[in-house]
Amino acid sequence: MGQLLSWLLFIPPWLLLIPLKRRKMKKFLSVAFFTSLMGSTLFQAAHVWNWWTITDNLVFLTDISSFVYGLSPVTTILVFYFTYPKLWLYLGTNIVFDAIQAFVISPFVFEKAGLYSLVNINHFILFLLIFMQAPVIYIYQRFYDARSGPENS
Repeated sequence: MGQLLSWLLFIPPWLLLIPLKRRKMKKFLSVAFFTSLMGSTLFQAAHVWNWWTITDNLVFLTDISSFVYGLSPVTTILVFYFTYPKLWLYLGTNIVFDAIQAFVISPFVFEKAGLYSLVNINHFILFLLIFMQAPVIYIYQRFYDARSGPENS
């Protein structure tokens, strides 16, 4: 079950981008990759500080969930696609999505399927770790827009 879920978190989410307007969607690819970088860093910190343990994963990913390279960047693109540049809408959407991930999906899907188990943190701390990324990636996107010029707006 864990392997199937890992693959479902890795490949199929990218198909959600097909119906989007390509030009607008491409504007957010950089922030999606930045999100994956931040997620990779977070998972490495979690490994060092024993925040959680990855118990089932894809063979080529050891301490980082497939979620970081599949559903997470796709969700980032979708949230930016529909909310950017409206900061409060973006933050509100992130609070809702991050709360669902930390308090519903994590305990009742990811942990039950055996993808990982929380060790030295609880679900509220997990929520804070997830949500703290939202302002950082928003600032990154604003910086990216300022550097890339009006042709990418």
